[in-house]
Amino acid sequence: MNVVEKKVENETAELKVITSDAFQRQENSDEMEIDLVDLSLMLLDRVHYIIFFLLLGALLLNAYAYFFIAPKYESTARMYIVSASDDSVVDLTDLNIGTSLTADYEELIMSYPVLDQVIEKTGLDVDSTELSKMISITNPTDTRILNVTVTSEDPELSRDIANTVVAVAIDYLPKTMGMEEPNIAQEARAALHKSSPSLFRFTLIGALLGALLYCGFVIVRYMLDDTVHTAEDVEKYFGIVPLTSIPDIKAVNENHDKQEKKRRRKNKTKKMKSQGED
Repeated sequence: MNVVEKKVENETAELKVITSDAFQRQENSDEMEIDLVDLSLMLLDRVHYIIFFLLLGALLLNAYAYFFIAPKYESTARMYIVSASDDSVVDLTDLNIGTSLTADYEELIMSYPVLDQVIEKTGLDVDSTELSKMISITNPTDTRILNVTVTSEDPELSRDIANTVVAVAIDYLPKTMGMEEPNIAQEARAALHKSSPSLFRFTLIGALLGALLYCGFVIVRYMLDDTVHTAEDVEKYFGIVPLTSIPDIKAVNENHDKQEKKRRRKNKTKKMKSQGED
């Protein structure tokens, strides 16, 4: 009787050790790092879904840019900030003055006296603040040229505003500054093609967003999934080798149906070949 009790006690102790070790392994598994191999295989197994969401994102953002974003058109007029002091010859002094005045013109063109005159001449239904947002002025490096670029939804309006800004600046600013008038280097033309939005850029961004969002969903789902799926998972997380496993009847039946259909197709093909030879 003592032998039996000792045997039971030993088996109970072994079971407690195994159980304790299993729970310890489970606790350690909660702090495991992500298995990059499993994650990569999971993403690879869903590559067709990734491609689908990539195309879906590209299509949606392309459609959004095409139907909901108004196209913009740019027109640019140019001013040359230099004039001859004796009305015939341009000397080094004139060039130096033009260089120093370029920054002044760049700032004063965006002043409200100039913009108010532009609004009055073009008949725009905007204020000077709104008009200033449509105008950008750039000065190429080491030049005395000012590029006055206007962006709007109407190519002809962009052209008219750019030319009017340059004309008003040439007439008003020299009188204010007490200097000679600059010259018009280039009049603006109506743009033939829109400057924005770029359908290619929106399509590319949409494709990347679609693929990344789906991959992010898969990764989060993988990280939050703590269920046991296979016998290997039992051994991996609990350190216990399962003696057997019960197959999924539904999966077995589906596999059997697939094999049966494949066998029927082969028999049908052989039968058709034999009839053709006869």
